[in-house]
Amino acid sequence: MKRVIVFIVILNLISIIIIPSGIMISLNIFKSNQYKIDIYNINTEEYMNLDLDEYLKGVVAAEMPAGFEIEALKAQAVAARTYTLKKLKSNNLTTNSNRDQAWLSKEELKKRWGNRYIFYWAKISAAVEETKGLVLMYDNKLISAVYHSSSGDYTEDAVAVWGNSVPYLKSVPSNYEQLSPYYSKDKFYSIKDVCRVLDVQRSDINNIEIIERSSSKRVLKLKIGSRVFTGRELRQKLGLPSTNFIIKKEGEFLKFKTSGYGHGVGMSQYGANGMAKNRYNFKEILSHYYPHTQLKIFW
Repeated sequence: MKRVIVFIVILNLISIIIIPSGIMISLNIFKSNQYKIDIYNINTEEYMNLDLDEYLKGVVAAEMPAGFEIEALKAQAVAARTYTLKKLKSNNLTTNSNRDQAWLSKEELKKRWGNRYIFYWAKISAAVEETKGLVLMYDNKLISAVYHSSSGDYTEDAVAVWGNSVPYLKSVPSNYEQLSPYYSKDKFYSIKDVCRVLDVQRSDINNIEIIERSSSKRVLKLKIGSRVFTGRELRQKLGLPSTNFIIKKEGEFLKFKTSGYGHGVGMSQYGANGMAKNRYNFKEILSHYYPHTQLKIFW
């Protein structure tokens, strides 16, 4: 592993390619059988071209902390590669993190990492290159390899979030989340602000009832006064980290005690890092968070 990183460090010292941010990509297959990504920079309106795995390095670097264990980074690389290839079969892929995967150029990563850039870039590169070509499949088709930051103690079933039951996106235990900064968070909102944002009356705050939770303890429906909200709706309106929460009134405030960060479906990134710290390899991590899938070479 150390030899691989040293070799990549030397390569980075010889040649560093700067790729601008704010791009749209599509996939082409060249005669060399190397996947290349046509990049459209929406800011400069210029096309660029990048090898798929070079693009994935920017995704992994943007989506997962570089300080994570190498096996967690490998799992992220496979998930990101699978997500990319599946999405490109039918749609263009953007670097808008609210819609697709986040992506950062080397220039941006140098600013983020500072004097740790060479080491971190080598580590990210090793994670991508040591899993080269590997994707996750179910029934011989690329899966929707969604992931999130932190799940709390359980990931969520896709049907509870998006309404579609997916065999490999079921709720599973996530046993190594305790070190996640999102494992337990308290968020306070003034009652006045809650009433304004949710368009409810102050008297309604005395009548808050959680109607339904999913198997992973996330809120599916709750009632405030006479109004019914979904957990997703409340999370979006109030900017909650997760739909896994309990509510308590404290004076002029409502306290939301949350666990996890993100939609909770698929691989938990902090859970993956916890598994890696406990000597699970990337294959075991992926098998746990995407049950019933197969790891295969795509090309």
